[in-house]
Amino acid sequence: MKSIDKEILLCNKCGKLKKLSCPTVQIGNSNILVIGESPAKNGWIVSNRAFYDTNEKLQSTGKVLSKLLALCSLNLDDIYFTECCKCLLPDRKDLRTCTTNCKEFLFRQIEKLDIDIILPMGQFPTETILNQKINKLSDYVGKQFEVCINNKKYTVIPIYHTSPINPLSYKGNEEIFKNLSKLIKSNK
Repeated sequence: MKSIDKEILLCNKCGKLKKLSCPTVQIGNSNILVIGESPAKNGWIVSNRAFYDTNEKLQSTGKVLSKLLALCSLNLDDIYFTECCKCLLPDRKDLRTCTTNCKEFLFRQIEKLDIDIILPMGQFPTETILNQKINKLSDYVGKQFEVCINNKKYTVIPIYHTSPINPLSYKGNEEIFKNLSKLIKSNK
């Protein structure tokens, strides 16, 4: 994983955008990977810990995800986490291009993880993992897809982004996480 991180730091496909200075994957002990969109300017790009700020304070997106994970007896330290875009974006309009540029890195990271379940959080992570353009995310959220990356099969369940500005961040994901414990047990 360290060699992929080095390649990410040296990459300039999106220009010389700032990248995570810490490893680009938070390691967990479950078989679940949550994929966010891109690093936030006050998130783990500066704190070196996903969902926390530099004062070790849990950020609001992490608070919502933490409540959801509790529904299936997990916490933030249990999950693997990464972003589909590895750069700090000054403008969200660049997210699609940068996500496309980082896809190879993301898939190589996934190959190295001991996971079975992938939860892409929002439209761009879902499009990246499913390798298709999505017009309406709600048509995909909560549904199970099987994706093969280098001959290994993964169960993919798109979720709504857990940002509190998203009205579906908790309510739209609640049933998914309640049902996730059954899937976790069946994949062990």
